[in-house]
Amino acid sequence: MNIDFLPLEKHHLDQAVQLSNTVGWPHRRCDWQRLLTLGSGIAGVNNGGLISTGMHWSFDARLATLGLVIVSPDYKRQGLGRKVMETLLEAITAERIELHATQAGAELYRSLGFKETAWVHQCQGWVTDSMAGQVPSSLPPHTLLRDFRASDYEAMIALDEQAIGSPRQALLSSLLAQGEALVLEQDNGQLSGAAICRDFGHGYVIGPVIANEHDDARCLIEAWLTRLSGSFVRLDTLDAELAAWLDGTGISEVDHIPQMVAGSDLPRSGPTKRYALASQALG
Repeated sequence: MNIDFLPLEKHHLDQAVQLSNTVGWPHRRCDWQRLLTLGSGIAGVNNGGLISTGMHWSFDARLATLGLVIVSPDYKRQGLGRKVMETLLEAITAERIELHATQAGAELYRSLGFKETAWVHQCQGWVTDSMAGQVPSSLPPHTLLRDFRASDYEAMIALDEQAIGSPRQALLSSLLAQGEALVLEQDNGQLSGAAICRDFGHGYVIGPVIANEHDDARCLIEAWLTRLSGSFVRLDTLDAELAAWLDGTGISEVDHIPQMVAGSDLPRSGPTKRYALASQALG
């Protein structure tokens, strides 16, 4: 079998959609295109056909994420996943690499030095019409919930860096260009949370959600759900309590996967936490 490992490029994307569909992932061509614009990847090609992929996104020297590692079911158990991973890892120079593993891939990632650090609750479902226009019941006192303004950009970047430990300007700029955001503003004018929503797959994804407190995160998510009445919504949360609350709204947990890390820890400089991912690929 003659497999060429090539840079993943735009002309591969139609086949990439077909490949991701074969493993039950909802990525559309535009979703692949957005991810490719932000990062780079590898394409495993056999006789002109795309049979494997993998991508990585480097935000700065401290942090990179890795994802969309897919092998065609027709080529399983032939070492392609390991080859893709090894090729990706050779290209990454960041001090810390994060990925979110399928249950099937976790053993491979452990063998390459990755360790579980947290669990991600993949929650999704249809938002009921009864939520339309409701005021979030969890709005913290002395806090204003409002739409994102251009003047909030630097404050949002700073909040996100506190939560992650690494700046992600390119990622947030791209997500804001694709979708919209809500923020929480305290009486003193400081932001205490933010949540971005954009179209993805079968509907919308809410994330990242970054906030100082659990109640702030819930308020932001609840606000988005009231705006997305009747829509299919996905949210990948690191918080089991939020996942349990979402289940009560009809946004049920459909998968539970490990967050895995290789490399050094990133110091956090404030109280802000990441309550939901931008996506399992982007972190």
